[in-house]
Amino acid sequence: MSVAEHDVLIVGGGMVGLTCAILLAQFAKDAARSFSIGIVETSPPAPAPPSADIELRVSALSRASRMILQFSGIWPTIAATRISPYQRMCVWQADGAAGSARSISFDAAELGEPNLGYIVENGVIRRAAWERVNALDSVSLHLASAPAELREEADALVLILENGERLRTRLLVGADGVRSWVRQALGVPTREREYGQRAIIAHVESERSHRKTAWQRFIAGGPVALLPLDDGRSSVVWSCPDAMATELMAADQRIFDQRLTLATDQVLGSLTTTTPRADFPLSLAHAERYTGRRYALIGDAAHRVHPLAGQGANLGLLDAAALAETLAAQQASLVVDPGDPVILRRYERWRKGDNLLTMGVLDGLHRLFGAGWVPAARLGGLGMGIVDRLAPVKRRLALYAMGGSGDLPVAARSS
Repeated sequence: MSVAEHDVLIVGGGMVGLTCAILLAQFAKDAARSFSIGIVETSPPAPAPPSADIELRVSALSRASRMILQFSGIWPTIAATRISPYQRMCVWQADGAAGSARSISFDAAELGEPNLGYIVENGVIRRAAWERVNALDSVSLHLASAPAELREEADALVLILENGERLRTRLLVGADGVRSWVRQALGVPTREREYGQRAIIAHVESERSHRKTAWQRFIAGGPVALLPLDDGRSSVVWSCPDAMATELMAADQRIFDQRLTLATDQVLGSLTTTTPRADFPLSLAHAERYTGRRYALIGDAAHRVHPLAGQGANLGLLDAAALAETLAAQQASLVVDPGDPVILRRYERWRKGDNLLTMGVLDGLHRLFGAGWVPAARLGGLGMGIVDRLAPVKRRLALYAMGGSGDLPVAARSS
């Protein structure tokens, strides 16, 4: 059987892996030579649902992520399909109320921005990226089979698929999620901790308008968030202990709606679910290394965070942009080796610190508000209220959440 040759082979055709491939091809327009890029993915995006209903899985994209997707050429397709910009955010603690002294709120108008970010369906992002990849001559898709074996040669890695197909690459990129086959095949150790929680997701109608505001309340056991959707509904992300999640998933709709309404402090009045519920386990995960000889990890293959601030997709897209930019910076050389660990280490140094900082902050918030220790939670609530009145600190927090601070890739700084 013949061997397909690639400079860069990406395992994982989700939004992060696809965006990385697109950016590599995009940067190549100004380079002396382009990389030959391959993508291994066994599950192409599902077709758009026949109805106009919003899909269940959504991401809260920062403005930096929107810029990356704009640079990639796929944002116009996403925006033409459906996006839900949100202009305000309000976070409060269980023994307070939204807008009280134990809450913090952010408003795009106060920051001179049109919005704080966008709620976008995962399927919409992935289908737009897939369409763009299919139009690129420098990218090949390998859809027939899943990875089965990885072999190392002197100047390449050879990925053998379950159907026997062989793919030879100078750089292997793991973009295949938190249970990454690539990471495990390479033997990269991972630090993990199960939260003992599950996140329940659904869409709901509300008695009162969401006012293009993202609402999040910290209650015993975990946060519950209401993310504004373009059709007037809200997307629910309710993080709760495993036993409670099992109970809520088994509850009939009337009971679930009542409990959700109480959990959100009736901030939008009575809530009524309009979709089936789904749930998934929550954990903290971080690879000890992002790179090595001839490999790099991006997105959930390198790290996984608690969803309480919706940063998972944003961190992954920043990884994709940083890796593409790191490789593109060396692309002008006709002898460049994309699998050179010295080059790849630059990407790791660039992203690892920011990812660890974000993971630490989110884990700390989870411990503070979700551990069930009332004095700590009350102190945290007071802290939110104090920060809400400190304009410079509050502005810095908002800019960080929007992806407008730190050492951003060029694609994230594009207008």
